[in-house]
Amino acid sequence: MIELLQGDITQLDVDAIVCPAHKYLSKGRGLSAIIHDKAGPDLDKACQELSDQCPAGQAVITPGFDLPCRFIIHTVTPLWTGGDQWGGSTLSVLGDCFKNSLAIAEQNNFRSIAFPALGTGASKTPHSIVAHEALEILQPAAERFERLTICLHSAVELEEWEKVYRKFYGE
Repeated sequence: MIELLQGDITQLDVDAIVCPAHKYLSKGRGLSAIIHDKAGPDLDKACQELSDQCPAGQAVITPGFDLPCRFIIHTVTPLWTGGDQWGGSTLSVLGDCFKNSLAIAEQNNFRSIAFPALGTGASKTPHSIVAHEALEILQPAAERFERLTICLHSAVELEEWEKVYRKFYGE
């Protein structure tokens, strides 16, 4: 089952949290900047060593450093255009962010993972659209984890995701 909650993803004690990343895995802004700040300077160093660039939709992993989580899965979210970007539709690339993050978690035998509302911050994808895409991808995978969480920043966001969840699952 997928757990929806309002809170600070950087405070969750899980195997991994997912970070919406800039293509160069730099600090960026929004949630990415918060994660980098709270994880400490070793995260910046680890990201610099990983790659010159991470394509949109792909994901990479680093230790959690100063965060309660053991690892951080970084995924580059597409900018919401309502159309085509990077040779694939925005929703397809956003779906890849969720799928590739899950794949890394499964490859590492993680039992718990927390996602933010990927793509809704600086990338500006509407929450209702992200919720549909995320739930469609994450629900079949939920049984493979002891805890699969979507951590939302505000009560308004949580309410919007809960509406979509009820439409999907009639709960």
